[in-house]
Amino acid sequence: MSTPQRQDFILFNDQSVIPKELYNVSTTDSDQQHHMFLITSAMGTQPYWLINAVVETSVSGSPISLNGSSINRDHSHDNSITTIASLIHEEKFYHTALQKLKVNSNKYQILDMITDFVMKNIDKPRDKILDMLLDRFPNDTQSTIILEQPELLLVLLKGLTSDELNQRFILPLMKRCKLLIIAANIDLFQNNENEPVDTNNHDSIEITRFVTSLVYGSLVIMNLRSLDTGRAKDVTGLLMISKGGQSNSSNLSVDVVENEYLYLTEKESTRLFYR
Repeated sequence: MSTPQRQDFILFNDQSVIPKELYNVSTTDSDQQHHMFLITSAMGTQPYWLINAVVETSVSGSPISLNGSSINRDHSHDNSITTIASLIHEEKFYHTALQKLKVNSNKYQILDMITDFVMKNIDKPRDKILDMLLDRFPNDTQSTIILEQPELLLVLLKGLTSDELNQRFILPLMKRCKLLIIAANIDLFQNNENEPVDTNNHDSIEITRFVTSLVYGSLVIMNLRSLDTGRAKDVTGLLMISKGGQSNSSNLSVDVVENEYLYLTEKESTRLFYR
């Protein structure tokens, strides 16, 4: 059997992952449009290679770790610094990964949101905690923010609802940047799809509602899935690209290219193939 041809990772019909047009400065504040991309994954489909790829794209214009050195300079953009924040990984995790990929460290910053989170916030009101988290992010409407697993706040902050999380954190965070990229774990969301809702499980209900709101609020969705047959020797999983709920109301002239990739992760590299 011949080896499948490696494919470049693209999201839009101008062959880009993040269109240069997205960062164009609006003429007036009322014309400003803020965008969200969504990465979804479940246990067994680690999203870190994909998160690293979008960081590379934000910094240099192309996901070099996936597409190789054939960067399309037309898609490079001299946007403001990229901010990476995680509710599951400490700062060192992404520093180490991005250093291995030789991503320019002057073009990104990493916020440690998880270290001593519980100890630092004991007995504090939820709204104050969310305000404090929000204030840690830069207010630069031409920047990119990448946020990993904000749904964990629904577990960490007792009584927090998906509506509160959206209104007091996610939507204000979107207004602080041009592009917000959220990586969410959808294990609970997937488990609830075909099962009766457990009205006694607050976390499960709110996470499901929150992920649903992200799907409707996103321009593009990158969904990582395991193979139905499990992992094969030559395939790790499936990457599905689909339009989000905001794709039809976007002011961009480019369109999302819906597609399916097979991906193979070996050691510290990942390759994409068409399904």
